[in-house]
Amino acid sequence: MVGSDRTLRDYVGRSSSVLLLAPSQESPDDGACIDLLTHDPPEHTNVLSVTLSASPAERLSVWQREAGSELPTRVTIVDGRREMTTDRLPVSESGSISVRGLPEDADLHDVGFAIASQLGAWKDTDETTVLCLHSVTRLLAAYETDRVIALITALNRLCERLGVIAHSHVDPDAHDEETVATLRPLYDTVIEHTPADGWIPTEREETTRTPSFRSTTPPPGGTARTDPDRPETVPMRHSFDRILELLSCPRRRTLLYHLKNQPNQTVPLDRLVEEIHDIDRSLPMRDSSPPEVVREELLDTHLPMLQEAGIVRYDADAESVHYTENRGLESFLRYVETIELG
Repeated sequence: MVGSDRTLRDYVGRSSSVLLLAPSQESPDDGACIDLLTHDPPEHTNVLSVTLSASPAERLSVWQREAGSELPTRVTIVDGRREMTTDRLPVSESGSISVRGLPEDADLHDVGFAIASQLGAWKDTDETTVLCLHSVTRLLAAYETDRVIALITALNRLCERLGVIAHSHVDPDAHDEETVATLRPLYDTVIEHTPADGWIPTEREETTRTPSFRSTTPPPGGTARTDPDRPETVPMRHSFDRILELLSCPRRRTLLYHLKNQPNQTVPLDRLVEEIHDIDRSLPMRDSSPPEVVREELLDTHLPMLQEAGIVRYDADAESVHYTENRGLESFLRYVETIELG
């Protein structure tokens, strides 16, 4: 058990994924949540809170009750409830706390995309990014178990790559033992609350057995809302966690949105840089970096990543980019583009 002189964050260190097992309506769950969100002082922290039951104001009240009035440098709350409210929220030094809603007909992919895109937006900030998913129990009540497990697996891998400290809430009273046993190996550390002993942490044991879930999830409905003439399900070549990683960066999404509209074409790098720069400059939510910065990012990061995934081929001698038609990826891209840009 965790001794009275040690906090949960002392035990877990900087584990990239922690599972909190505790009844959702009891105060130990709230205290543990804030303990894990405050690895670093608030002024050195970005907080991404995903709420599927309580309102953003209610989640913020937990922070203020457990951690005090000082808010993190950046706070984004993904509100995944069916009924969104317009509660007034407090202000941090860097500005108002942002609340990100989901579409009325939101699917599990919407949840994953909202989380991954926000983590990607904070990737280069100086602050530590921490993530709270409240809760997996709500996801399991709304979606098929294997799809939820695929999402959790993808997000945990993404958090590990980005250096994000994440924890997920699960109410063990709401699930059978088999479900809880399936969730445990997905996390670096599991911390379980018992009435007699308090919090009992255990690290993940290495095992040759893996939980039963699909490593590749097809795009939602096989098509996006912008593509009504293609209702069939399209097989996806890439795993769900790989897709989340590829779409986590706004500029890389712009690049993919653009390339999908010109399949099987070779595009000169200079022209591609100009087109990506023009698109980002026209979008209010995008960083309008100068063309030379866009070019540097494409060459150093985005094109190598897409080439490694087999999505593009870059010819360094000719300074040209070739994108080959990829129906599965394009179906997913149309869906995400509709969510993000309308």
